[in-house]
Amino acid sequence: MTDTVASVDRPADPLRERRFVLFATARTISVFGNAMGPLALTFAVLDLPGGSPTALSLVLAAISVPRIALMLLGGVIGDRLPRHRVLVAAELMCGTAYGAMTVLVLSGRASVAALAVCAAVAGTASALLLPSLNGLTAELVAPQARQRGNALLRLGTNTATVAGFTAGGALITWLGPGWALALDAATFAVAAGLLARLRLAATTRPAGRNLPAELRDGWREFVRRRWLWQIVLAAAVVNAAVGVTLGLAGPLLARAHLGGAGAWSGVLAGYAVGMFAGVLVAMRIRTTRPLRTAVLAVSLLGLPALLLGAGAALPLVILAAVLAGVAFDVFGVLWETTVQSEVPTEAMSRVSAYEWLGAVGLGPPVMIAAGLVVPAIGVRTALLALAAVIFVAALVPLASSTVRHYERQPDGRVR
Repeated sequence: MTDTVASVDRPADPLRERRFVLFATARTISVFGNAMGPLALTFAVLDLPGGSPTALSLVLAAISVPRIALMLLGGVIGDRLPRHRVLVAAELMCGTAYGAMTVLVLSGRASVAALAVCAAVAGTASALLLPSLNGLTAELVAPQARQRGNALLRLGTNTATVAGFTAGGALITWLGPGWALALDAATFAVAAGLLARLRLAATTRPAGRNLPAELRDGWREFVRRRWLWQIVLAAAVVNAAVGVTLGLAGPLLARAHLGGAGAWSGVLAGYAVGMFAGVLVAMRIRTTRPLRTAVLAVSLLGLPALLLGAGAALPLVILAAVLAGVAFDVFGVLWETTVQSEVPTEAMSRVSAYEWLGAVGLGPPVMIAAGLVVPAIGVRTALLALAAVIFVAALVPLASSTVRHYERQPDGRVR
């Protein structure tokens, strides 16, 4: 195992570690706000005099483009600087961006261009924030407690996501999107304040080098672990197929055959319930073969597409969504714990940046293509094809001996 941060002062139970509690609380509050932000922004754009689906797509693209384009830079920054300070800066950037949106919307001065500029600032902040999360968890939680720590973090963020969607919808309905944006901005400020209270021992960071050299070093750390890039490649395909299932093909089939939005909301609710249960399952899993267990679990993500395509009754589809939600968080907790155990802490942010880009990079082009292909071949046929793609892509990594035989002891050490 490569764990360059001393763990002798970190309790085995993450909840007994004040710094972890601060971090987890900040993440929960931030995710609560982040669940409201895009929803509020969507309705703020559509409420504009020139609001249209095209205008909305431009504003949402202003978030995603800098997030993707600057992700690798965010990885380098996360490995150069104290990660909790990077997160403070990112949270403050997000708070500033959404605060500016609030002022524009509530004052009646909002325009598509102005909101797009604010959205680009928020996307840049995400590029700073995401690569540093895994590394900071590794710094705060002792190796033998990381599985529990990752599960607790997911429990908080899952709860915050559901609560944020609910609160955001209520605020937008009762008071308008401007006030939902205001609450979102406030949550980022609170999260930044909590993170600023973290006190971490100084850790060894690599001497300053030029950006290309640091990116090359991070790439070497990423590709030298065959299990890492093999599963990330599989995840790219699985994530794209699941995205089409949940974002396009599933809703189309629900509207045509299951009763519409109400039925589909039941499927999504089942997925959310499964994610909560998955965290509890992941806390209790004791396995020395975490990668094999994680890969087998993630293959269950194809069940909803299979049952939808096969014409199953709605209760069975909802049950499949529950199982898929369980599988999603079991995979996530085991995967994050393994990466934290294997990747040197000083390279974690750069590796996380490559991992993130690889895992989600196929999503946008595949969704665009699916908009043409799904209607052409039929929704049921498309869903059966998506199920097959998910099952096969998820299980392909098991063909690799490095995935099948990877072994880790319960205390976090690798055999």
